[in-house]
Amino acid sequence: MPYIDYDTEDTWQKRLFDKLRNVEDKLDRLLVLQEQSVDTTVRPPLKPEYLDIIDVSKILKVEQKTIYNWVWAGKIPYLKANGRLLFLRERIDEILIERNAL
Repeated sequence: MPYIDYDTEDTWQKRLFDKLRNVEDKLDRLLVLQEQSVDTTVRPPLKPEYLDIIDVSKILKVEQKTIYNWVWAGKIPYLKANGRLLFLRERIDEILIERNAL
């Protein structure tokens, strides 16, 4: 015998029961999703990631002027494309690790 009478004539009760059924359906779907395995393997990007001078200055926490000085002094590797300086993300991460190790 059901605990709740679904055959009610009050509209607020009908809406409440509809909402409860909706929640129950969502919970059932969540349980199904929880049982499914999810591949969380981290893979490197297919293409190398390049950063512009603004991003590099924020990551290394120095002014853009300092980045320009490092470029002209040969202290930081870069590429020039369409008049813009681009930096390989992997190399910037290496520089950051070296700086933090000091």
